[in-house]
This record gives sequence, C-alpha cells and structure tokens, in this order.
Amino acid sequence: MKRGFFLSIFGIVLLGLIVWLTIRFWPKPSDTIYEYYKKEKWEKVISLVKKATAPTPEDLFYGSQSLLRLNAELITKDAEDRSKISSRLLKENGIGSGKSIESKGEFPVFEDPFILQLRPGGYWRQKAILSRVEIAGEWEDDIQFLRDLKEFIKSNPVTLGISSYSSVLKKVLRRETKLSDGDQNKLSELLGFLSVREDSTLLGSRFKNTGENTNLRTGPGTENPGKARLKKGLLLYALDKDPRSETVQGRKGNWVQVYIPELQISGWIFSHFLEEDPYPSAKAEETFVEFSQSEKSQAWDFAFWTEDKIPPGFHGEYIPTEKLAMDGDYGIVLYKSKTGKYKEICRIVEEPFRSLEFLTASLSGEEPVPIFKLYSGRPGEWKPAYQIDLDRESISINRNKYILGSGGKKRFQLGIFSANGTISASLLVGEKTVLQGISPEEELTSTEGALFKLCLQQADKKSDSNAAAFQFKFLF
Repeated sequence: MKRGFFLSIFGIVLLGLIVWLTIRFWPKPSDTIYEYYKKEKWEKVISLVKKATAPTPEDLFYGSQSLLRLNAELITKDAEDRSKISSRLLKENGIGSGKSIESKGEFPVFEDPFILQLRPGGYWRQKAILSRVEIAGEWEDDIQFLRDLKEFIKSNPVTLGISSYSSVLKKVLRRETKLSDGDQNKLSELLGFLSVREDSTLLGSRFKNTGENTNLRTGPGTENPGKARLKKGLLLYALDKDPRSETVQGRKGNWVQVYIPELQISGWIFSHFLEEDPYPSAKAEETFVEFSQSEKSQAWDFAFWTEDKIPPGFHGEYIPTEKLAMDGDYGIVLYKSKTGKYKEICRIVEEPFRSLEFLTASLSGEEPVPIFKLYSGRPGEWKPAYQIDLDRESISINRNKYILGSGGKKRFQLGIFSANGTISASLLVGEKTVLQGISPEEELTSTEGALFKLCLQQADKKSDSNAAAFQFKFLF
C-alpha cells in the first residue's frame, strides 16, 4: 500500500517535472523559425511565419527571404517539380504565384505577403529589398524590378553595410532599368558617395570620358558591336575590368565595363579614354552624416511611464521605483543593491545598431550603480556583452573606468564594432572617445540573426547610492 502510494507521488512529481521542462525549453516560435532558416528549410519557415499570430519584424524578414530563396531554387527544377511546389505553397499557406518567362521556360513567381508587412524604411524592410534586387532580378519583370530598384536606391547603405550595398548595386546596374529624373539624380549622388568610400566595392570608380564620340561597346573588345557614342567629359562609373591587356590604335590598356548615369546604360570602353574624376570628399562626408543621422530610432524614454507599472516595451520582474524629472527629461531611478543581487527588466532591440546613446545622471551616494546590461544573441541564447555602471565621478563599461570629474546629467554613446567576426565596443562622452577596444563579457561573434537585449538593473534591496536613466537612442 505504502509502496504504491509513494510510486504514485513519484509519478506525479516526475510528470510535473516533465511538463515544466517541456514548457521551459520548448522552442519559441521565433527560435524555431530561425533554426529552420539556418537549415534552409524554406517551406517550414514560410508555414510558421504565415501561421504566426504576431510575427516579429525579423520573422517576417526570414519568411520573405525563404520565399525568395525557394523561388531561386525553382530555376534548377523541371516544370513538373515547379508546379508541385507552387501548388503546395498555395494549398498549405495560401501563397499564390504569377508567371514569368526565363531561359528554362514558364516560371512561377511567388507573391510575398511578408515584405509588405515590414515597415517602409525600416532595417528589415531595407535588408529584404537588398536581397530581392540581388536575387529576384533573374526572373522579375521590368515593372516589378523597377519598383524594387527605386526602393533600393532610397535605402541607407550605412545601415545595410556599404560593402554589401555597393556590391549589389554594381550587379543591378548591369540591368538597364529606366528611372525617373529624380530617381536618377538620387542614384548619381549615391554612386558618387560610394566611389570615395574605402569600404565600398565602387571605390575609385568615377571617371570621365576624354575621347570625342567614343565608342561604347556591348563587350570587351573591338570585335563587339558598338552600343552608343559618348561625348567628351561624360561621367562614368567602373563596374568591372577585363584583366587581359590589349592594344587599340597603338595604345595599350584594358577594357572596362562602365555605367553612365546620364544615359542610364552600361557597356565597355577602352581604358585609354578614361580619366579619374574623384567625387568631392567634402560632399561625400556630408552625405555620410545625413545617412547616419537619418537612422536614429525613436528614443526610448520614460515620459509617459507610471511608477506602479513596468515601463512600456519592457518585460521581466519589475520592482516599483520612482520617476524623476530633471531639466525637462523624465527618468527611472535605479539603486545600488545592498546584497549585490538585481532583477532585470528588459527590452529587445529589434534592429541591429552601431551605437547606443544614453542619458543618465548619478543622484546620490558614493558607490557605483549598475545602469544597464546589454546581452547579445537570440531568445533562449542570450550572452552578456556590456554592463554600464555610474557613480558621482566616473562611468565604467565592463569594469573599465573613466573619470568624469563631476556629477550631473550627461549623454554618453556606446559604440558597437565588428571586425573579423568578433565584437568590441567603445565609449564616448560627448564627442570624445574615452574608452575603446572593450571586449564583451563573453566571447561573441557577429552572425546573421544576432540581436541585442537591453536590461535595466533593479536592486532587490536598495542602498543609499542611486542614479537615473532618462533616455536611450539607437544609431543603426
């Protein structure tokens, strides 16, 4: 009797433990979506995102990317397989397809319900458009490709990475798509900016034609037919170069593939007729500043926060604290813990960023107060990256201290850098870099899909030392 009773109790406890572990470690929808995406299971990703009740921007991005890459795979398949896949996608997920003609016959082009849900001008939308113009240009008709191209040249190359952006732009310019005068002017300025950036594949690409009535050809070599006659002084941007040297009219050189903004065409010209014409560096710097400033996100602040509830957008175990007004800014008061233990209220940064501006002030006490900690990774796989501590005379990042010399409210900037696959950080006070080359608490790698989570540190037992955080801004 007793044996059966204890076995029953043990079975109930074991069942409860299994249920708890299942709930605790069951993959969250976003985790599963990303895992399937890494494994290139495109239809699984599409199905999960399509059925999600509240997909995140990155979920929508991976759904859009999976549709795009599934579409690209159809090029290698025969007509029967193409038909099966498009029928299955329509039946299981309600995603239809139009028709396009490419070299291997009739080709289904999937509708993309995900990209339309991404915020125009937002990071994930811009990144999705970059992939579309790079990949879908192989099968998109002129009308759809023009729509994508117009949005692409209005995207921010600093946000997307100048190297990646310029590489894609070089590819798409070979498809001679006619733009409006306004869009063509935008493209010309963009090409000039990229031609002087060291991180651009278009570096040093701006030239002018020195010949009179120079022949632009369809390919590298005089055996290729002429495409257009170019007037003297016309601006060109080099896209590619034939490595073989050749002698033309007694002059030795190479054939260079160029794009001509004024004519909106590309072709090949002999290098003897090209003279470097660098884009003004001052104008390029102004453009870079404009790109950087335009990408500041809406600030996280505490203006409309009420003390009895967790601040909007944050999650976690909230410990009620005070709201503070100082010089027109509203802040949340944070304390040094007497026991060294803290509870975190956190908010995920939905888009990767280059730097974080934060406005804080030391209020009272002599001990440093933990303001926030940044984690990198994904839900369920967060790794501690950087912690900021503040006292009346100094600020610290991962225990690397800088003496401020005086208290009061100050604006700081935490820069995040990636080089050779690893992450490091710098700290600015005003316009001055005071700490740099700071390693994260745990080794991090810059990989696709990595996000950041910002957590405010709340003391379980308060001390006499406290500080306030007023505002956070992200520069993408």
